Amino acid sequence: MVLQFWRRPAATQHIAADEQAIVHGLTEDTMARMWASRRTWEDEQLYLVHDQGIPGNSHRTTLAVKKFQSMNPALQVHDNVKYHYNLEMILLASNSHVNIIKVADLIQREDAIMLVYEYPVNGNLRSWLHQPMHLGQPLSWPQRRAIAIGVAKGLCHLHHGCKKPIVHHNISPNNILLDQNFKPVIAGFDGAHMNMAGLGQPLPITDLPPGNFGYAAPEYGRATNQVTEKVDIYSFGVVLLELVTARVANGRGANGLLATWAQKTCNELMANNLKMFKITVDKGIPDQGRYMKEMATMFRLGVDCTVMDPLERPSMLKVLERLRRGRSPFRGLLTF
Repeated sequence: MVLQFWRRPAATQHIAADEQAIVHGLTEDTMARMWASRRTWEDEQLYLVHDQGIPGNSHRTTLAVKKFQSMNPALQVHDNVKYHYNLEMILLASNSHVNIIKVADLIQREDAIMLVYEYPVNGNLRSWLHQPMHLGQPLSWPQRRAIAIGVAKGLCHLHHGCKKPIVHHNISPNNILLDQNFKPVIAGFDGAHMNMAGLGQPLPITDLPPGNFGYAAPEYGRATNQVTEKVDIYSFGVVLLELVTARVANGRGANGLLATWAQKTCNELMANNLKMFKITVDKGIPDQGRYMKEMATMFRLGVDCTVMDPLERPSMLKVLERLRRGRSPFRGLLTF
């Protein structure tokens, strides 16, 4: 089951801020299709509900509830599901960051287990990059650049700011959620791993299912001892390419995978004062001429993040530095 959020969430009923009310709020009307998960359970469902907050306070929080319940109500939740839900709760609660989804509660019943998150109200990045134009205004370039920087900050925290590096394994526009100010938060931590051996060390992965086609680094198909935090950098590089071009990561036809196409055509696109590159940029971005060099810089960074050899990809600290600096790609042979 691949879960995706294609449109902005519809309004749902307001509920009281207590556990029982949240459980009662999980109805067919509040069921949602949200972020994409590498690891899904057959009996797992997702809901969007509204928390009224503290009485007398007008502030309301949208909650996302991931619920596992066996199709047979007589069966209890098996220990494997409990383990993964508790692990995700601990991981998110102990590594709080403004660009990482906030976990609000873990609700456990004999026949069900639920993870409750604070849910940003503007849906996910994929719905904004690929929605039909009539559904709303396209993201401006300053918004896209801010989203890229925010996601990079979140990944920097996971890779460099935690006691042990955390590898997300599933970075894609489906798992980048946007709040009312378009601040991004990273979601979809079902397959996340804490790397006890440290940065650059291979992860002992034996049960990780294939990632989203087009975003998964090529080393997933090789020996597992090649999988490090650099898989997140590859996926983020694809997101950068998508922010600039609005092309899907795994398109059909001659162009195929976005990362492969970008690797093959980058130098050609950057030649002749960006003549070819200007044709490639997302046509929906307002005032493109003003930001063309910045867009070319981000495109080049996306190419550098998606090279085949993980050792040649920059660290997330370097990626964030380059995004903030926004250096022009016209220095030497487009190097930084």
